[in-house]
Amino acid sequence: MGAFGNDEWNVDGTVAMTAFIKAQKLKVPGMKSSSAFDKNLEEALDLRRADHAFYAQLMPPWRSGECADFSSNDLLSFGTQGLIRDAFMKELNLHPSFNLYSGGSRLTGGNYPYIEQVEKEIAEFHGVETSLLVSSGFEANMAIFSALPRPGDAIVYDELVHASTHDGMSHSNALCRQSFRHNDPDSFRDTIANVMSTQNMIANGSRSIIIAVESVYSMDGDICPIEELLEIAREEMPANNFAFVLDEAHATGIMGPKGG
Repeated sequence: MGAFGNDEWNVDGTVAMTAFIKAQKLKVPGMKSSSAFDKNLEEALDLRRADHAFYAQLMPPWRSGECADFSSNDLLSFGTQGLIRDAFMKELNLHPSFNLYSGGSRLTGGNYPYIEQVEKEIAEFHGVETSLLVSSGFEANMAIFSALPRPGDAIVYDELVHASTHDGMSHSNALCRQSFRHNDPDSFRDTIANVMSTQNMIANGSRSIIIAVESVYSMDGDICPIEELLEIAREEMPANNFAFVLDEAHATGIMGPKGG
């Protein structure tokens, strides 16, 4: 992240604010000759513009290099480091016949030996049996929480899990979903006990609790007390009918042995 002075920040900040204000200008009043379809679309957007809540596509001021980046997901500047870029280009040169298309989904014609090799290396890095690549972390959480919980299961989640987890849970077969206070083991224990007392199939061990946490939380950067939560889960559920889903989007390569 680059250093910046007050004058530089004021210039970039003013440009960004001016662009934001301009994007909030109502459009329907100037669309008298437009089609009903276009007017209806802009009418819906004007409701947000009127509240100064329209999200416009603006160029982040830090891209100029004259101010610091405190807003992107490039937490450690890996995306801008020449070392990472050089390694990426070297890998491409090792496989000069790479395709510029998928060829379809992986279940049809879009699977390749290179993808399976990368998944094998990822699994070895994390010390697990297998891994699966998806397009983004958001899609991963959508897939996990919409597909894995079965009818009768429950989801217990930290109140500060990512929005993608909430989106996945909204499509889940697990109708029982309860949150616990952020990084609070006592609240976690109480929540588990409450689920056990109200969900008979979980209490008798025939259904499971899916526990959603993050190793490093994206907004505050604090760390999940995973070992303590795991011990509580074992104490409260002697049948071991639970599974942790640990989101490591902001921890891989940083936390644990060799970053794994």
